[in-house]
Amino acid sequence: MVAGASKRRRATTVSKPNRKRAGNLISLIGLILGALLLLYPIVATLATNEQLRRQADAYSEHTTSLSAEERDAQLARARDYNQRLLATGPHARPPATNDPDMPDYMAQLNLPGSGGIMARIRIPDIGVDLPVYHTTAPHVLYDGAGHMFGSTLPVGGDGTNAVITAHTGMVNAAMFDALPTLKAGQDIYIDVMGQRLRYQMVDREVVKPDQYQAVRYQPGEDRLTLITCTPYGLNTDRLLVHAIRVPLDPDAPEPRVTGLGISWWMILVALIVLVVLLLILYRRWKRRREG
Repeated sequence: MVAGASKRRRATTVSKPNRKRAGNLISLIGLILGALLLLYPIVATLATNEQLRRQADAYSEHTTSLSAEERDAQLARARDYNQRLLATGPHARPPATNDPDMPDYMAQLNLPGSGGIMARIRIPDIGVDLPVYHTTAPHVLYDGAGHMFGSTLPVGGDGTNAVITAHTGMVNAAMFDALPTLKAGQDIYIDVMGQRLRYQMVDREVVKPDQYQAVRYQPGEDRLTLITCTPYGLNTDRLLVHAIRVPLDPDAPEPRVTGLGISWWMILVALIVLVVLLLILYRRWKRRREG
């Protein structure tokens, strides 16, 4: 009896450290999984940013592989479309599949093998490099930027104003998150059918979602309007960034969007995770030292 009790005490004594180590291991695994869960939106966003950049790059490569005659024919059709639109009065509006003008619009700048991409937009100063698709339908804006149906196509020209919109505040892509930080005089590049257009921001304004009249067309000006939701996280209004076309600098290098497209919220999340981890590790170290 005494020997049996002694063995049970030894087993209990041995099992306590084992249970403690197992508990520590489970806590560590939980800590790591929690940190990974919090960091997932950052990793997903960076991965999506790179994927969108590759899609935009593939579009540029595809269009430059076409013959000059084919590119010129596509651009000529798009310019003719713009002239007809300007003659009847451009009217940027939400897309509707039953709109009689929709088939003609969807046929513009829509090459086989392009993945439905009509253009590429690059804003080097804020890390934007996105494919531009037809319309601003909800499913389109999950894949990149969208060209607003009813506005002139992004091929340039006197009196035109192409409208390009993209989301802000997506959980897995930066899109136009940094658009509010764009400053007057900074460049915006549009690549379309092997042609590059350069615009510079001139001003911005905040309007209600249904104020399409804020998209203005000025004779003698070649304009570009970028739209995204504001304020961040609420999306009750729309931020309009207005830009005017300027000549390309023949000596300027290829526009390059460098960096990973890191947004302010990514830095905030990373700092929160770091602070929480440090606090947990400090408390564990303090308990171990006291006990």
